[in-house]
This record gives sequence, C-alpha cells and structure tokens, in this order.
Amino acid sequence: MSRSALWRQEGNVKERERRADDLFLGAVEQGRQRQRSKGILPLWGPEDSFHLNPLLLQNLVQSPYFQKCCQELNDWNAVVDDIYYQVQHLQPFQTAGTKTPSSAFCLLLRMLTLRMTEHQMKLTLDHVDSPFIRGIGFLYLRFAGPIDELWKWIEPYVYDQEDIQVTVGHGSRPQTVGDFVRHLFSSREYFGTPLPRLPLPIERDLKVKLLAADKVAARAKQNYEQHMQYFSGLGNRVMALYGDEDNPITWYEGVVDRVLTRDEATGHDLKHPKYVVTFPEYGNTETVLLGEMDILQGTWKLDTLGAANANGSRSSSGRSGGDSGRPDLYEKVRRRERDTVVADQRGQWARHPPSTKISLSHGNNRDKGRSWHANDNMPRHQKAPPVPQARAPRDPSPPAQRKRTAGEQAAVAEKKRKLLSKYG
Repeated sequence: MSRSALWRQEGNVKERERRADDLFLGAVEQGRQRQRSKGILPLWGPEDSFHLNPLLLQNLVQSPYFQKCCQELNDWNAVVDDIYYQVQHLQPFQTAGTKTPSSAFCLLLRMLTLRMTEHQMKLTLDHVDSPFIRGIGFLYLRFAGPIDELWKWIEPYVYDQEDIQVTVGHGSRPQTVGDFVRHLFSSREYFGTPLPRLPLPIERDLKVKLLAADKVAARAKQNYEQHMQYFSGLGNRVMALYGDEDNPITWYEGVVDRVLTRDEATGHDLKHPKYVVTFPEYGNTETVLLGEMDILQGTWKLDTLGAANANGSRSSSGRSGGDSGRPDLYEKVRRRERDTVVADQRGQWARHPPSTKISLSHGNNRDKGRSWHANDNMPRHQKAPPVPQARAPRDPSPPAQRKRTAGEQAAVAEKKRKLLSKYG
C-alpha cells in the first residue's frame, strides 16, 4: 500500500473517531438540557464520563452499536425495548480478554446520556419482562446515582429472588438479583472495571447494612435446608427480627400466623416463603423473610416431640400448620433422639469402660467380649440391665501403724531441733 493510501486510511479512522466523539458529546448535551426538567433523577459525578473507566468509555464511544443507539434510541421506552432483545449478560465486554464492549454497557451509557426520571427508575427496577432491564437500572445507580439516596433505592431489592445471568462463558451460572445488588454496591470493582468510590461515611454505612443483608440471606439458606417444616407450622413459636423508627432491629419472640408462597405484587412463586408473624410483646403483626427468623431455643426439640403422638400425627393444640399427615417427620425425630441417647451412652462407655475384666486366654471370656459389643449396638429398650458388682465390706478397725526406721527417727529429731532453735 502506498504512502498516500496509508494517509487516507489514517484520515478515515480519525474522521470516524471525530464523528463518534461529536455524536457522544451531542447526546451528553441533550442530557444536560433535560437535567433541568422536573422529576429527573440527579446524577452524581461528572456528566461527560459518568465515572466510567476511560478505556472502557473510549471503547463504548467508538462502538458502532453505541453510535446506532444514539441515532435511533431517543427515549426511555426505546432503550428498554432494545435491552429486552439485545442483552444476554451484564459484563462490560462481550467476552473476557477482548476490547469489544457489551450491548449491556452500550445501552447503559445511552441511558445515562438520556437521564432517567424517578418514576422511570422505579419502573426499571421493578420491570417484569427481563431481569437485564433491572440489572442495568442497578448499574445506573452504582455509577452515577444520587449517593445520598442509594440505600433508599436498593433496600427493597437486597433479598430479591429472581434469577439473572450476570456472567457469560462456560460454566457460568445465574444468580439472584439480591446477590447481584449486594455484591455490586459493596465492591469497588466490577469484572476488572473500577467502580466509583463513595464518600467514606456513606460507604461505611452502606457496607454495614449490606453485611447484615448477607447474614440474613445466609440464614435463609440454612433455614430452608434444615427447619422449613417447623417454620411452616402455624402457631409455632419463633424468634424474628423486628424494628421501627423508635426501636432498633432486634430479635423478639413471635408466633407464625401465615405462610406466603407467592409474591403478592407480581404473583410469582417465591423461592423462599415469607411469613406473617405476630409479636405478643407488642401485639403487632409483621411480614418477615425466612432469613429474619430463627428457631426459639429448645423449641424444635420440645415442640416436635411433645406434639407427636403414638399414631404419628400432631396433637390438637393448634399447631397443625402444614405438617399434619406427616408421620415420617416425627419418626425421624424419634430416631434422631434415640441415636443421640445411644451415642451419649457410647461416649460414657468410652470414658468409663466397664469394670468387667476380659481375659483373652479363655474362650468364654472372648465370647463375653463379643456379647458386650453386640449389646452396645442394640436399642436402649432391648439392652440387658447392668449386673451390680459386689463390694467387699469395709474394715472399721484403723490400719496398723508402721514403725519408723532409725534414719527416719534421726531426721524427725533433727527437724524438731531446728524448729526449737528458730521459734524457741
């Protein structure tokens, strides 16, 4: 290729870059003019970069897809429709190790240049058509949302159970929207892209609240795996978190009144049910999450054993809930209690072995050793009672005193002499 052809090619590249920059700056200027409109959600930070990494921002501006978005998508509805059809994941780039920006971040940048109203942000975060629409709304808040109102916007979604595909590639698995939100707003990096640093007081407060949310999510998973049948019993006593404007969030004793398996707003089935709990101490009724509940100390053991009768059904004490007609539950509880007793007895035998001495020189004694271990593995009600051991009678007469040797007598005399010389 001749030198003149190289110059023309370089000139064409620079011309395309200049047009892309002009198109981006024109979109930013339109957003600034719209910023003065009523109801627009205020942005935090620079209005021409939106806290995006300079390299990522340059790749986005030069992307043909982003230029198409600036020319064809001129309102919020058009951007939302394109998210529904084009976005497959929420990573910044198409694949790891490439410089091609993803469609998700191209549409995110277009949404930032258009600006969103508070009503549009609420519709975005609650959108039911695609979780990617919701995900881009959370990314909008993380990069340029109002820092004083971040917790107000994300608090209703930190336990959201809808699945969302954040990553792409072999072995990638979806996660819940709640997990995505907690990780996004507690981290300083997003797939190698630095996130804007919040002011220190706001960052600390946000991390404390998100850490508490992580504990609630972990407790929900544990309760779902271990105690679901108890929590589903209406009338069962539990410990639940409760707090209001006057009282901090604290554990209080409550009673399960109702189990919610569907989202009342959307009608979708919930992965983890919610519970309507009455707090006798205050007399009020609240809806709590599975992770905001815990077993009352000793309740699981006492209530399940006390409510189970010989027929394997619950007694008529008002705790029928969702466990009636489940004799296998109570059989498992009985078996677990029996195994616990047997294990405790085995531990005692290990610490205090039987006083019967077994000699390996006689066949009868070897048989006794086998019978002892067989008796150990038998159920408690089938075990033979232990044979009491006869004790020798105690001799009431005092033991005879041993006479001291000449050396011991000399040592005692020397000790007496020293004491007399010291104390007179």
